Amino acid sequence: IENGRFAKYRYFAHAKVNDSDFLMITKRGIFFVTKGTFGQLTCEWQYLFEEFTKEPMIVEDRRLRIEAKERVKSVFHAKEFGKIINFRTPEIAKWVLAKLEDARESLPKY
Repeated sequence: IENGRFAKYRYFAHAKVNDSDFLMITKRGIFFVTKGTFGQLTCEWQYLFEEFTKEPMIVEDRRLRIEAKERVKSVFHAKEFGKIINFRTPEIAKWVLAKLEDARESLPKY
């Protein structure tokens, strides 16, 4: 992804969102990755687990809701507090939620 920019993150799992996008779970957080026309992979957004403000949850059957610390998104100061990812089926959403919980449980406890 982006010429190895995220190589320091340890892969945990991933799931397709649609034909060109997927959600990647690492040992420290999540990445929303898009595959470009020529096969290049780009990280559209990411959150570390420590930025989560609530437990991830499924809403409306197949939508995974991630709430995270406030971020200023642009010059116009649009604020964002997380993401909702629409998976193709409720089963995929549930699988991703379980993997997220597994990855977060594997974090060192302080």
